[in-house]
Amino acid sequence: MIAAVPAPAPSFGLIDQLLRDRDAMLAKIAAGRDLASIMRVMVATIAIAMAIVGAAIGSYRGGVQIGYAAIKLPLVLLGTAALSAPALTALGAALGRRVRLAGDLALVVTALAFGAMLLAACTPLILLGRAMDVSYHSMVLGLVGMFAIAGCASLRMIVHALSLENGPGRSSSIIGLCIVFALVGGQLSWALRPYLVRPRAQDVPFVRDVSDTLVDAITGTLRSARGIYVRDGAPLPGEH
Repeated sequence: MIAAVPAPAPSFGLIDQLLRDRDAMLAKIAAGRDLASIMRVMVATIAIAMAIVGAAIGSYRGGVQIGYAAIKLPLVLLGTAALSAPALTALGAALGRRVRLAGDLALVVTALAFGAMLLAACTPLILLGRAMDVSYHSMVLGLVGMFAIAGCASLRMIVHALSLENGPGRSSSIIGLCIVFALVGGQLSWALRPYLVRPRAQDVPFVRDVSDTLVDAITGTLRSARGIYVRDGAPLPGEH
């Protein structure tokens, strides 16, 4: 007599569905089924996956930075979900879209969980770069590429879900969400930096002093690229 194979736990079933059949997952969220279970599983997935990714990134410096990065990266994604979902609901309501905050939050968290798993799949590449002593700037570029791909995959999933809806305000909601998603995620990640720290760095702060915003940093970088420098205690190029 062959023993019955035990059914997979509901949490693993939801993760498997997210990886194998995202359309079915989106349909379940749109219908409002099992939203509480989906939220619990996806929040746990983000926390675990991003802690793994953060620990891998922190290993480039080692020591306490491993724990710091493992704590901060889950906070970035969960904070992005907590701020972006209400913005999506409010924007949609203003444009005539049906108000469904729980569904929007489940959608955003699920999409970010998918992106988190994509990043977790890249962990071996991060560890390989550390083992090969890849330069700091090359590691930065590689990580930017990985996070950009994962972010686009998450955003694509949300946009696809919104495109399946019928009713007014759909297109404007998609555009507004893309803007909010990018601004919130970018600013949160900027506020909680650093994640990747040079191996020779003496001091490893949990977060750096927030003296400017992400937009200010980008603007300053563009000025520097044009040869326009602003003195702030350090000599300008060419001065001694």
